[in-house]
Amino acid sequence: MLRLLPLLALVSAEPPALPPASAAKVDFDRDVRPILAAHCVGCHGPDKQKGGFRLDDRKSLLDGGNGGAAVVVGKSAESRLIHAVAGVGADAKMPPGKNAPLTAAQVGVLRAWIDGGAPWAGGAVAAQASGPPRPTHWAFVRPTRPAVPGIAPNPIDAFILARLRRDGLTPNPEADRATLLRRVTFDLTGLPPTPDELAAFLADATPEAYLTVVNRLLASPHFGERWGRHWLDLARYADSDGYEKDTGRPFAWRYRDYVIRAFNADLPYDRFTVEQLAGDLLPAPTQEQRIATGFHRNTLTNKEGGADPEEFRVAACVDRVNTTATVWLGLTVGCAQCHDHKYDAISQREFYQLLAFFNSDREADIPAPLPGEEETLKPRRAAFDAEAAKLTAAVAEGKAKNLPAAELAKRQKAAADHAKKAPAPTPAMTLALGPPRPTHVMIRGDFLRKGVRVEPGHLSAVGGGAGATRLDLARWLVAAENPLTARVAVNWVWGKLFGRGLVGTPEDFGVQGERPTHPELLDWLACEFVAPAKGEAWSLKALIRTVVLSAAYKRSAAVTPELAARDPLNRLLARQSRLRLEAELVRDNALAVSGLLTRTVGGPSVRPPQPAGISELTYANSARWVESTGPDRYRRGLYTWYQRTSPYPQLTTFDAADGAVCTVKRERSNTPLQALTVLNDPVFVEAAQAFGKRILTETPGRSDAERVTHAVRLALGRAPTDAERTRLLRLLAEARPAAAARVVGAYQPAGVPPVDAAAWVLVARALLNLDEFVTRG
Repeated sequence: MLRLLPLLALVSAEPPALPPASAAKVDFDRDVRPILAAHCVGCHGPDKQKGGFRLDDRKSLLDGGNGGAAVVVGKSAESRLIHAVAGVGADAKMPPGKNAPLTAAQVGVLRAWIDGGAPWAGGAVAAQASGPPRPTHWAFVRPTRPAVPGIAPNPIDAFILARLRRDGLTPNPEADRATLLRRVTFDLTGLPPTPDELAAFLADATPEAYLTVVNRLLASPHFGERWGRHWLDLARYADSDGYEKDTGRPFAWRYRDYVIRAFNADLPYDRFTVEQLAGDLLPAPTQEQRIATGFHRNTLTNKEGGADPEEFRVAACVDRVNTTATVWLGLTVGCAQCHDHKYDAISQREFYQLLAFFNSDREADIPAPLPGEEETLKPRRAAFDAEAAKLTAAVAEGKAKNLPAAELAKRQKAAADHAKKAPAPTPAMTLALGPPRPTHVMIRGDFLRKGVRVEPGHLSAVGGGAGATRLDLARWLVAAENPLTARVAVNWVWGKLFGRGLVGTPEDFGVQGERPTHPELLDWLACEFVAPAKGEAWSLKALIRTVVLSAAYKRSAAVTPELAARDPLNRLLARQSRLRLEAELVRDNALAVSGLLTRTVGGPSVRPPQPAGISELTYANSARWVESTGPDRYRRGLYTWYQRTSPYPQLTTFDAADGAVCTVKRERSNTPLQALTVLNDPVFVEAAQAFGKRILTETPGRSDAERVTHAVRLALGRAPTDAERTRLLRLLAEARPAAAARVVGAYQPAGVPPVDAAAWVLVARALLNLDEFVTRG
């Protein structure tokens, strides 16, 4: 950290060892602030001021510390700050100790800044009005299509192989076909392959076999469920308001189903963006486009008594700004809510210019009839109107003087009660434009302390953009000249297919984020996404197809000693990654292999069985959990009702997104509680019982060894090894519990002794509890 010691004498001539000042024009926010923040303010900032010196604001910097002035404006060669960071002269070298010293280039930047008058953020803002130089951080420069190395037929493999060769690493071979089928099936649909699908793939020796599988999976209605769930993490989707009262949102699912339909239809990503941010502002918007604006209705809503509506309206607007920037720009603009961003070229003023796009919006629930619902409602409306006319006439008749007041009140109440029962189509939660509202910078982020007024505006670091509506904002995000949106999107897709993005911080493409491991590959994917050599622009399905057809995606996930030593995090992509299934998929997988899964797509959220007492944790026990029955009991985890203050336990145990904030990348953990959940949760116990019954009913007259093979194929998508078969047969022989009826439950196969059925339930339970069962290899 930087410490400035008393100086014995001022140096009037530039020491020979002093690095020269940078010749490039220096911008404080872009070039200087990150240096001071990273190397200096820890010891010379608001919390600590060693030597009585702080440099987190211009006045303190120029005042100096105990040893006097540290900066001579316009004369960097005479400034003690420069001598200290350059390690020349009488001052001790700074930062001290084992801290990394400043590079000559960084010292040159500070010299050029001081020589130019040491302007602070205020000066930088004024300079931007006259057109400053574009920031040089890599993410703010528009990608250009790089030349593809001619060493592989797939450009993805060409870029990766070039890097591996440069680093002297040998890539893994392709995974075996059973593993590959299970991997791509989970990645594209979130469900395991069936034994028939496995047999067909293993039997197909044609070169197009894998492509045929990929195309089938992309066309599956379950593709939209799988990738829609990924998107709902970004959209902070939940079925309740949040905060203490946490009122339910019974129609939030209309937005969720829009997302599923959009992914299944391969809605171009630019249109997908515009519809979610500004579908209501499109010319003659459709019902579907209005429902899409539910993206920004997923913010938390506080309906507690005594809450200040304006405080939480502003909080929702702030969340909309932060989420928009995270999802489409990969930037942490929230750091600029209270002050200028400490690292990226984002001013506090620009944060509130973005907020101005949302500040005049209102939350609106609109009638959004489901298919066929309008026709059903017509006769009901006619009957309602006829009855309403009778009641209205009765009230009018009751105005005669001879009608008792009590009778008149009774008729008026009947008319009012009837009006509340008017048949109406299913509503949807949307965002709509409200009355104009002025926007001000909020001093220190406090909604009660209003600073200067601002108008809607875009980030100067990103460039481009004009207009003052959400539609203008959406179009700016997907404009060809925007350097971030396409990169962020393809990195998000890559992360879902490899476990880690090419940029390891998908939520932060700024200065503090990681640089891409394969920058040319990232830019090639971004350019191909927006302007493909063939096919439709902004197609997510085309992008995913390109990635999963690459040799890099199909590689074995085995970790060799060399790869473990030289690339333990798999940044260079010499192998695939073993990934624990997401929370919803763990449950879906158990229901699928047991034969219980309901595969209906879309519809209201459901409440499967959960441990007793969970709903009692909610405010005044307001979120009563009435278990779903029939097929709804076994729907995919995507459709499970998500109460923000008491979420479904199995989902939280396996690291599901919390639905409160935008989640770009879920955590992946491996805990004892997860093993206990799969072993004892009512859903998994029932799945094991049904799985045991399925094994028996699908293998009539077969030997135990054949049944074990069938069970492993169902659960793991492959045949068992000899050692596995032996161990499972031994377990089967030993598993003859006395309480067989309790183990089997309601899943006793006809004609099978309970003790034998119970043994197969225990075998099924063992398979459901394998690490491989909850892992995508």
